[in-house]
Amino acid sequence: MKTKKDKPWLLSQEFQMTFTQDADCCDSNEQYLTIKTQNGGGGDFFVIETQRWAFDNIPELINVLTRFQLKHSQVKSQELE
Repeated sequence: MKTKKDKPWLLSQEFQMTFTQDADCCDSNEQYLTIKTQNGGGGDFFVIETQRWAFDNIPELINVLTRFQLKHSQVKSQELE
């Protein structure tokens, strides 16, 4: 009979999503935005990495953050089997 002791324990967890969008009128390069979480034992920290990410309004940025949060919540709720 297997017990919880037989399962591996998760020591750290990182979740990452990278978004992309076309260049805007002020820059000619495609843009990338990476949002990730890192947990070193004290809970998740949210980290944003980008060289440039232009947006027209605050709700547009909130939508990207919300998409990340929803997916992160789904992944985090799954147990390591």
